[in-house]
Amino acid sequence: MARLILVFAALAVLTPMSLAAQTISISRGGSRDVRIAPAASFTGSARVEMLFEAVEPSHASGGYVTFEPRARTAWHTHARGQILIVTSGIGRVQQWGGPIDEIRAGDVVRIPAGQKHWHGASPQSAMTHLAVSEHRDGASVEWMELVSDEQYDAPVRPQSAAARPSGPRQQALAPGLAALTDDVLYGDVWSRPELSPRDRSLVTIAALIATGKTAQLAGHLGRGFENGLQPRETSGLLAHLAIYSGWPNAVSALEVYEQVYTARNVDTAALGTVGPRLVAPASDASRAKGAMEQWGAVAPKFVELTNGVVFDDLWRRSDLAPRDRSLVTIAALTAMGDVDQVELHVRRGLESGLTREQIAEAITHVGFYAGWGKATAAMTALARILGR
Repeated sequence: MARLILVFAALAVLTPMSLAAQTISISRGGSRDVRIAPAASFTGSARVEMLFEAVEPSHASGGYVTFEPRARTAWHTHARGQILIVTSGIGRVQQWGGPIDEIRAGDVVRIPAGQKHWHGASPQSAMTHLAVSEHRDGASVEWMELVSDEQYDAPVRPQSAAARPSGPRQQALAPGLAALTDDVLYGDVWSRPELSPRDRSLVTIAALIATGKTAQLAGHLGRGFENGLQPRETSGLLAHLAIYSGWPNAVSALEVYEQVYTARNVDTAALGTVGPRLVAPASDASRAKGAMEQWGAVAPKFVELTNGVVFDDLWRRSDLAPRDRSLVTIAALTAMGDVDQVELHVRRGLESGLTREQIAEAITHVGFYAGWGKATAAMTALARILGR
């Protein structure tokens, strides 16, 4: 037995130096070149960002390809096939002799080895996908003829009603609404990189609770979990919204929460665990002083609750990060039309790590869930605040 152990130890030591010498490498976002796709193998405007090349013993390489509307690849094949992961927008893909299929953010396309095909953006929307392919004898693709306008403009295979975000009811009763749902709300807005899918779920859930619109809450609460939200965060959001949109709205959402938590086997016992209190931001002392000066003589109890319960308790709870509290507060205030409170929370959000672009994108997103008029009012206030 001792001799056998020595043999295995020797084999471990004799691992090929080419593998043992390899170390973990990190390619930082923003550090890679983005190249214009060559006209010989692409039609229209497209950009390529190579993320990684094949390094032995791996044969896989991958990169982002962004197509502007109507841009597409030429016909081509891959010796070992290819996988496309659509990250934003709406696109098209077609194999030789087959129909054109529409592809959207979140779709994964598997192209068999040797299958002649093309892929690109739709006529009205840009599209970005991550393309992963394997090399054979140093090559991964064989380019062929360009895709003609006649080929590109051929009819798209209809998707089943259930497969589209709008669903069969919208498509039957309000086709214009269905088109906006599929092409604008989910085909564009939800896939924009200015806010992560997780943040968009936070904003949407906050807007729905703040306006008492619980009919769509179950779907978006489930979507939020799929986008990375944790139950302690969504429960913390509900308590937060009780303060900013009122107890009736928060309590009305409880039934939906219970349904979703039960369906997903959420351990509700763990939700009662209290984490350490967060440090108040540096600006909080001046905010508390301002509240006392403004309302202290008229409503001292209101000032006590504002400073002690809202900001010294709720805002310092660790079930939501400070930037997330700012994000959902701005979303809720926008959805309710309470833009006079937006300035305080925009400044608090910037202090806690939100960017101007994220705040503007959150207000834009809320426009689809609370109405464009309320988003316009909040955006006007934001422009005034940030223009100072």
